[in-house]
Amino acid sequence: MKEKPDIHLPSPSYWPIVLAFGLTLISSGIIWGFYISIVGVIVLLVSIAGWTLENRAASQEENHE
Repeated sequence: MKEKPDIHLPSPSYWPIVLAFGLTLISSGIIWGFYISIVGVIVLLVSIAGWTLENRAASQEENHE
């Protein structure tokens, strides 16, 4: 019998939701005010950095096992 290959799934994360919130703030800022867009850009950049660092930390943990 053939062995089934292990399927790697990423762990659950809240960063995609934070990123979507940042995009919502950016688009809301286009309508209501520039300062809301600035906050949205900051949230967006923090969420991208957090999501990236989370994935790197997980891959480093897998390599050490």
